[in-house]
Amino acid sequence: MKKASAVDQVYKYIKNQIATRQLYPGNRLVEEEIARETGISRTAIRAALLRLKYEGLVEQQPYRGALVTRPSKEDLFYVCQTRGLLEIDAFRLAIRRRSADGLRAMEEILAQQEEVEQNFRMSEYVELNRRFHSIIAAQSGNPYYEKYLNELLNKVATYLLFWDRSDDGANSLQTHRQIYEALRDRDLDKGIAALSKDLGLFEYSVTPEEK
Repeated sequence: MKKASAVDQVYKYIKNQIATRQLYPGNRLVEEEIARETGISRTAIRAALLRLKYEGLVEQQPYRGALVTRPSKEDLFYVCQTRGLLEIDAFRLAIRRRSADGLRAMEEILAQQEEVEQNFRMSEYVELNRRFHSIIAAQSGNPYYEKYLNELLNKVATYLLFWDRSDDGANSLQTHRQIYEALRDRDLDKGIAALSKDLGLFEYSVTPEEK
């Protein structure tokens, strides 16, 4: 097995453990245990942990090593606030640059989201939500929007997995359809309104200290 594929394998293994709630915020990620469970070298495991740290799913603490990220509500506020500013501007660019392939990818995700809604599974919903919004970033044509929005989307995914108690994705599906239609029709006002609702911008319009 090549080193790159080994890193990818352990990366997916740990990420799946988080997505299926077998690992919770604050849980330690012990290299020896992961090596025993996966049969993969600790060198590859360290590389995978660095990748997960970059995505915001893992943090490193002195004397404790790697842990599943335990975000605070204040951090959630700042992530959502920053994401809203970046994604709405990315949408402005995406309206002018959007491609047929990008629209088809959104359509496929919406169809999958409809299936998940019938038999709701939070881990699948979170992944579809992340992919849907990643398309907006990619269609903007700005590599920095794509890079930083994907980092923020990974953090949001962690919040949804552990803090969101929704039992279906109906509201998200509705706003995602509106976002898709706005992008397809190049309707900026409709897109901004739908994104604002989907991102919960009004909920995060004041800082924690002001609440």
